[in-house]
Amino acid sequence: MPNARYTISILSKDSELIHYIENKRKSVGLSAYIRELIRKDMKNQDISDFEQIYEYVAKRIMENGFISAESGAQKVNEFIDQQDKDIITDLF
Repeated sequence: MPNARYTISILSKDSELIHYIENKRKSVGLSAYIRELIRKDMKNQDISDFEQIYEYVAKRIMENGFISAESGAQKVNEFIDQQDKDIITDLF
């Protein structure tokens, strides 16, 4: 399998990130560093992070009037089904 190549962009306003990456690049291969960060993220991925995102989306749905606040949390759980959660996960 050939190597996959990705390009990332860092905004000029993120000068502290640019400085950090430049220093990191001098001491460690940048590709190896990013691969290790991704591996750590894969191992430490916590489902509760996504649960917080789902709760936020449900709150925004209620605020925008798509469902009434009186319906309560049970209605929100019914409103955001697994397919919606999958879409939200893809966005984040």
